[in-house]
Amino acid sequence: MSFARSHVLLVVLASSGCFSPSGIDGSATSSETSAATTAPDPTDASATSTSDAPTTEPTGTVTSIGTTETTTTSTTEPVTSTEPVTTTTTDPSTSTTIDETTGSSCGDGVLDAPVEECDDGNQVEGDGCDALCQVEQPDKQKRFVFLSSGSFTGAQINKIDNADVLCDSLASKSPLPALQMRKFRAWLSDGSTHAIDRIGSYDGEYVLVDGTVLASGSQALKVAALKTMINVTEKGVQIPWLMQACGVSTDGVWTGTQADGTADSANCNNWTADRGTGMMGAFGATDGNWTGCSPRSCDNALRLYCIEVE
Repeated sequence: MSFARSHVLLVVLASSGCFSPSGIDGSATSSETSAATTAPDPTDASATSTSDAPTTEPTGTVTSIGTTETTTTSTTEPVTSTEPVTTTTTDPSTSTTIDETTGSSCGDGVLDAPVEECDDGNQVEGDGCDALCQVEQPDKQKRFVFLSSGSFTGAQINKIDNADVLCDSLASKSPLPALQMRKFRAWLSDGSTHAIDRIGSYDGEYVLVDGTVLASGSQALKVAALKTMINVTEKGVQIPWLMQACGVSTDGVWTGTQADGTADSANCNNWTADRGTGMMGAFGATDGNWTGCSPRSCDNALRLYCIEVE
């Protein structure tokens, strides 16, 4: 019994050093001491927190409790152009094309320069001024025929070549741009020249200056197959036909030409004299009388037919 007690006493005494704060020899292991006594210095910038929870939030993020808002801003640069923008509107009730950018109206008979090169009051192609009010080029146009606004005696015509000059002069002074740069010859014959040969062969359409179709090709002039009377001047003015008989008409046209386009002997001495007679045409006729109506005294002042040539 005493032996057992002595052993217990020895065990208790031997183990009591393990529970001393400093141990039997006053020392402790470095790991125990560090864990128990070392605390971070709040002034030490190199101290590191050992907390498992994050201590900082990401920068550049605004967070409100219970709400997260995301704002996206998009900037679009305006697109600019140096090209003019032209919008055209066709008004079928008036047959004019309205340019909404400039306010000009093609086909209204008013020249709106510089947008329009011409405006003949319609949008008919082939009459020298196209549907966009631009002057048509020679290879795209029909040929014009007009009745001279002026009247001349036989002597005032002053030969057949001068009659062509008179036609060109009237066309160049026309208020209609379509006529101004074109070449014309008078429908006139003398002792050596036939009117049909002077205008040359042509298969296209002849039109009056208002766009009315007169004839299909030069052959129609030769056989007197006209579709309308030649009563519109280079100024675009319609001359009323008085319906007078050929022998007494006071408003005829000098031609010196028969119904088939060949020369007649009545030519006012080759268009140099006011004496004698010259063959007269009736501009209100569509048959052979348009060119070979009746001889008249050369001192009468009559008109000329002017026909476009190549």
